[in-house]
Amino acid sequence: MPYIAKYHSYINTCLKKYPHLKTPFEKKKDYIIQNPLQLGEPLKGTLNGLRSFPLQKNFIIIYLICDECRKLNQEFLNKCTQCGQIPQNSVIFLLFGPHDYAYKSAPGQRVTLQEE
Repeated sequence: MPYIAKYHSYINTCLKKYPHLKTPFEKKKDYIIQNPLQLGEPLKGTLNGLRSFPLQKNFIIIYLICDECRKLNQEFLNKCTQCGQIPQNSVIFLLFGPHDYAYKSAPGQRVTLQEE
């Protein structure tokens, strides 16, 4: 199934904060949506239902896969208020940033999506 990219509104903040990572983010995003279930590491604990993928050095991308979320009944956990309106083949990119910062920020960034 071909996947499509969707973005949490916080991605804009990340792009403004780290403008030098815009091109690497776009390349990794294109790579991830080709096979998001095989790429990225499933996260645990307070980040259960999300995945991470290395961006550059100590920077990571945090994302979720709608198909996986629905199969595992994680809609409530991921706080996706627009779940029924988002195609099942969507990959939602929540944020990117330095490793520790991204993991600390991810739990609060599970709402408000914008289309690509």
